[in-house]
Amino acid sequence: MFQFRSLSKCSNLRRTVAVVGMYSIMKYSKFLIVASHFKRCYVPRVKDHPSAVVHHLTHVPENERDEQLLSVRLAADIGAGTEDSPFIIFRDSHSKHRTDLKRLRFVCMSDTHNEIAKITIPDGDVFVHCGDAVKHRTSTRDIRVFNEFVGKLPHKYKLFVSGNHCTCFDPKRPEESQQILSHLIYLQDQLIDIEGIRIYGSPWRPKRGCFYRAEAFGYDSKRIRSDKWSKIPEDIDLLLTHGPPYSIRDYNESTGDALGCPALLDEIVTRVRPRIHLFGHMHSCFGASLYKSEDNRILEDDRINQPSNDILFVNLAVHQGETLNQPVIIDYLY
Repeated sequence: MFQFRSLSKCSNLRRTVAVVGMYSIMKYSKFLIVASHFKRCYVPRVKDHPSAVVHHLTHVPENERDEQLLSVRLAADIGAGTEDSPFIIFRDSHSKHRTDLKRLRFVCMSDTHNEIAKITIPDGDVFVHCGDAVKHRTSTRDIRVFNEFVGKLPHKYKLFVSGNHCTCFDPKRPEESQQILSHLIYLQDQLIDIEGIRIYGSPWRPKRGCFYRAEAFGYDSKRIRSDKWSKIPEDIDLLLTHGPPYSIRDYNESTGDALGCPALLDEIVTRVRPRIHLFGHMHSCFGASLYKSEDNRILEDDRINQPSNDILFVNLAVHQGETLNQPVIIDYLY
């Protein structure tokens, strides 16, 4: 009897070990599946897409000892993007000495994530927000709060491009998004003319293909160029998107990847050639970079007869960890 009981106990123990082992294997297998899925997350690849040579003008200091300007010489030519020293951009670089030019001041930001009330917003002619005004979990409620706040700002024009946290918006019904944002002009693949300045806004970016909940306006990376970026008109002054182009203020501190869109970079530097491109999304890359066509001849062989041009790229992300960056100010003369 004693031996029988011992064998029973051993059998029960083996069953328990077997069950626990199987459970552990299943759990670990699920982990491997999830992990492998994360490895397949979309990261833009250059391959057939060129990288642009840019001059990085400003960045957010990581500590008080860091200098805010990486290139004093270049920054001194066009400003620093602050209220006291705005970026000064001419539509025609050959008209800098004319005294009859019109001037429009743009006050620009992105990725405020429900913190816009904490930011000092200077006055200006055009208020620009390049997406992620809210957080995805409470976007339906908070987007209305954002709309009411912006409605009290004094700027004559107020522009908005959606971001990946704006899950409350249906990409197939932009007219409904415009109704919610009653105090702003909602731009979804849309061109607008403001006092002679042509501005195009588009919210899309390559979708990440992972378990991201904040994934609004993610688009198939293989089709985004033909379906979206190729529709951007060439004769525009400003381009507004939520995501950055590849290699320009798109660095992910966590992974070390450049997460901007290669196809967008191609379209901007070889075809569209706006004077200014405003975007956000990458919180760690706030600041401005200057693209000079004279330094990028390899990208412009097919446009050799076009005059040289500079493009100001600005990452407007306000939220950077515990830091809240200030709006970027741009004076546009035309």
